[in-house]
Amino acid sequence: MPDWRIYHPTGTFTDPEHKEKLAEAITSIYTRVGLPAFYVVVIFIEMPPGTLYRAGVSCHAEGVKPFVRLTFSHIARHFPPGESPMRTNFMNRVHDTLKPYLADKAYDWEVNGEELEREFVHINGLRIPPTGSEDEQRWFRDNEPSPWGPYLAA
Repeated sequence: MPDWRIYHPTGTFTDPEHKEKLAEAITSIYTRVGLPAFYVVVIFIEMPPGTLYRAGVSCHAEGVKPFVRLTFSHIARHFPPGESPMRTNFMNRVHDTLKPYLADKAYDWEVNGEELEREFVHINGLRIPPTGSEDEQRWFRDNEPSPWGPYLAA
């Protein structure tokens, strides 16, 4: 529900522990503001030679620095429309979080995000509880979905 996709050339992110630490770091961006950890999905997508180009040049070409493209979709929470300090602060937090895994490794990288409609999200057949509700807080505490409101047996 934040859904992160990390497109990377072969030869980057080869250490499973490095990937796990990055996934944990991304997850912490959201758990610090009260989203359940299980909402956060991080997918590493390895791009073999001939599948990732930047500026028309293969990201596997000799002498080209590794290029990593990250995209995220937000569904559970939305920022107010337009430019805002909240969006700027969020992206600064994203950059600070990614720095040890990308910039400090001298990778070139790009990140972008989008916001999707929360009505289209169901987990285990359950629509996500309203923002800030006791049901959402329970999901956070339990770190798993459970029936709420319209899903409770009568």
